[in-house]
Order: sequence, then C-alpha cells, then structure tokens
Amino acid sequence: MALNPNDLESLVISASEALQAIQNEYGKKNVVETRVRFPRGFIRTATEVRRTLPDLGQKVQRKNVSYALMKNDVFRWLAIRTDLSGTALSMVLKEGISSLGGICEWLTKEATRGHGSRKPYAKRTEKLVDLIVIDSDLKDELDWIWEIRCNEHLHEVTSLEHTMYSRADYNRALKAYSKFRDILVTIHGQAV
Repeated sequence: MALNPNDLESLVISASEALQAIQNEYGKKNVVETRVRFPRGFIRTATEVRRTLPDLGQKVQRKNVSYALMKNDVFRWLAIRTDLSGTALSMVLKEGISSLGGICEWLTKEATRGHGSRKPYAKRTEKLVDLIVIDSDLKDELDWIWEIRCNEHLHEVTSLEHTMYSRADYNRALKAYSKFRDILVTIHGQAV
C-alpha cells in the first residue's frame, strides 16, 4: 500500500522526532535498548550482491566484495534517507566511492590477468581500452574513482575534504562501477 504525501510527511516527522528523543535522552551512550531496527529490504544479502558480480577471481574475493557492497548499501541509505549534510555527508560519500575504487581495483586486476595485472591501476585501465573491453570514457571514469580512492592515504591529501564529495559524485562512481561490472559479467559470466 503506497503512502499518500500527507501520510508520508506525518510518518517522517514522527520517526524523526522519535529518533531525536532517543538521542536527547541517551546522547552517545551505547545502550542496547536504544537501538532502532534498521529498515529491512534496503541492504541486499551477500548472495544477492554476489549474483551481480562477474565470475572472476576467487570465491573468497567475491564474498568479500559482496560484503563491501553491502556496506555501501548502508552508506547509500544514509545519503538518501537522512538529511545528513556537510562534512559528515561528504565523508560518508567519500567512503562509498573509495570502497567502489577498491572493488574496481580488484576487477581491473582480474580482468587483465595475463595482460599486465601487476601494473599500476591506470595502466590496467589503459590495457582494458587496448583490449576493447572498455572505452576511453569509462577508463576516465574508473580512473577518477581511483583518484578518490587514493585519498584514503591521508598523508597524501593536500586539500580540505570536508565538503568535497556530493551525492552526485557517489552516483557518478556507482554508475561507472556498474557499467564496468556489467561489461565484465557479459564477458566472463555471472558469479554464483
């Protein structure tokens, strides 16, 4: 049953007020009784996620990638179901993009196995263009994701990141990752 706009507004206000009341009462204390049930149905199961992956690498790697993508489901929920903003939102989005960068790193290594998988990331994406697996536009997008992933090395970051990342950036990264993943599924088949 779909919620009409008035019911939705009322429900959002009630949920927000209830969460704020818990926060006001307990602050940052870790009290089991204050834990709210995370909405079911948004975070995919590891099995569901694994079925979206190409049949590359070892089974344990595919399982670990599925767990990372489940974590990204949590980040995505925070970004689209809350009014999180400013530095906190930027850092959540950076972590989501960085996680996708790590997954793309793994995928580029697996997809170039026997063709330079030990080379640096940008050389691997270049090789994938040479092999006509991806086009130069997707290479540019995957390299952009990697640049953000490299910002995980805080000693190398030279600019303030407090509002550097936006929802549009995360969506851009997710679109590029998804396109790359789908290409690899077409070539290598779907993981089980």
